Amino acid sequence: MLAVVPPEYFPRLERVALALRAGRLVLADTFQYSRQSFHNRTRLRNPQGWQWISVPLRAHQHGVPIDQAAVGQLRGWQRRHWRAFCYNYRTTPYFEFFEPRLEEIFQQEWTTLGALTCATVLLTLQLFEIDTPVVRASELVGRPASVAAIARVLAADTLLLPENTAAIDRTAAAQVYALRFKEPVYRQNFEGFVPGMTALDLLFNLGPIEARALLEAHSEVMPV
Repeated sequence: MLAVVPPEYFPRLERVALALRAGRLVLADTFQYSRQSFHNRTRLRNPQGWQWISVPLRAHQHGVPIDQAAVGQLRGWQRRHWRAFCYNYRTTPYFEFFEPRLEEIFQQEWTTLGALTCATVLLTLQLFEIDTPVVRASELVGRPASVAAIARVLAADTLLLPENTAAIDRTAAAQVYALRFKEPVYRQNFEGFVPGMTALDLLFNLGPIEARALLEAHSEVMPV
């Protein structure tokens, strides 16, 4: 099954579960950037509950294709994001094993949102030890910018989509399935449980083997 979703900055658990269930994943970086989305931000668990970390963008990027949205020149954002990860996760059981590879993301200069978000998705899947093949929509012939167009270019007759969008694109392929995902409750680094964090929150606390098992147990592929 072909899964199609826009890339998220250090994606949420549902996106990782989708990749785990898919035969191939397309990161739809040709879709339009939208404010108040997870395209350029994610949530980290912290002692007070949670916090946003957001990638600054240049003005007037709303509606621009994600792969062309320009990262802003606000100085020091990479350092602040890295420090937030370290402060909130360095005492988790598995952070130290992934720290060097995660830090590399924040040591690079990024000019476009698409390049950055796709890099964070690929890294997240690698750290989860998920080997689903991944391609960017911007690399496909004609830069297809809809689920149906991507399916046509790749001659895909079976799609796997997030449950909240599957009904919208139910005619995009011969067979369309939805991923029903119920976020698991798991041990976090601070008291209590707060849902909706970056998928790395689960990984740093439980490690890749247990994390993948939880995602499989809490996701189900359903026909639309």
